[in-house]
Amino acid sequence: MKTYVVRRLVQSVGVCLVISIISFFLLFMNADPALLLLPPEAEVKDIQAFKTQMGLDQPVIVQYARFLGRAVFHADFGQSFVAKVPALELIAERLPATVELTLAVMIVVSLVSIPVGVLSAVRPYSLADNVATFCALLGQAMPLYWFGIMLILTFSLWFPILPSMGFMSPFQDFLGSLKFLVLPAIALGLRMAGVVTRMTRSSMLDELGQDYVRTARAKGLSEKTVIFIHTLKNALIPTVTIVGLQFGTILGGSVVIEMVFSWPGVGQLIVNSILTRDYLVVQAAVLLLAVFFLSVNLVVDFVYTLLNPRVELV
Repeated sequence: MKTYVVRRLVQSVGVCLVISIISFFLLFMNADPALLLLPPEAEVKDIQAFKTQMGLDQPVIVQYARFLGRAVFHADFGQSFVAKVPALELIAERLPATVELTLAVMIVVSLVSIPVGVLSAVRPYSLADNVATFCALLGQAMPLYWFGIMLILTFSLWFPILPSMGFMSPFQDFLGSLKFLVLPAIALGLRMAGVVTRMTRSSMLDELGQDYVRTARAKGLSEKTVIFIHTLKNALIPTVTIVGLQFGTILGGSVVIEMVFSWPGVGQLIVNSILTRDYLVVQAAVLLLAVFFLSVNLVVDFVYTLLNPRVELV
C-alpha cells in the first residue's frame, strides 16, 4: 500500500508539472500581456516599466521557473494583473461556489443514476429500461450550454419558479441558496448521470449472471437481498471508476455552466481571466483544479478496497 501511494504521488507531481508547463507556455505564446493590459496610447517607456515591474521583461523560461519556485516553496502563484491582488486569494474566494456545485452534482448523480441503472438491469428490455436508456443517451447528447439555456427558459421565463442566475451562500440562507443551485446542478448532473446509469446497468447485468448470484437465489434469499447486498456492491466497482473519471468532466463542464448561470466559481474566473489575459490567475486555477482532480482519483482507488477487500493496490 505504501509503495502504491508513493508511486501515485510521484506520478501526480509529474502530471501537475506537465500541465503547468503546457498552460504557462500556451498562454504566453498568445500575446504580450503588457500590450493588452496597458492603454493603446501608452508610450514605450511605460510599457517597459510595466514589464519590469511585473517581471515580464525576463525570458519566458525564467518567468516559468520563478513562478514554479514561488508556487512550490511559498504557495505564491503571483499577483493578478487586473485585480492587483494575489491570484490564490481570487481563487480562494471562488472555490467554495465551485465545491458547492460539484457536491450538488454528485448528489444528483447518486440519487438518479444508480437506482435507475439497477432498475434497468433487474428488468432488462422492459419499458422502464427503454425509457432509462433513452434518457441516458439524450442526456449525453445534449450540449451543456443548450441544456442550461433550456432550463432557464422553462423554469425561469415560461414558468418563473427558480432564479435564472446568481448565487447565495448556504451559510447565509440555506433554503434560499438551494433555489440558485437547483438549475446548474441539474444541467451538469444529468449529463454525467447518463454515463453512470449506463455503466451501472452494464455492471449489474454482468454480475447478475455470475454463479454466486444463482447460488444466493438457490439458498432462498430474497431478491432484494441478492440485488442490494450481494450484487450491487460488486457492480459498483466499475461505476466508481467512471465517477472518478467523470469528475474531470464536472470540473470542465462547470466552466460552461458557471458562465450560463452566472455562477461565481473558479470556472467563471478562468474564462474572465483568459479574456483579460490575466495569465497568472489562469495558470494558478488550472494547476489547482488538476491537483483537485488527481486527489479525487487517488481517493477512488482507495474506495475500491472498501467495496471489495480482495482488490489489491499494487
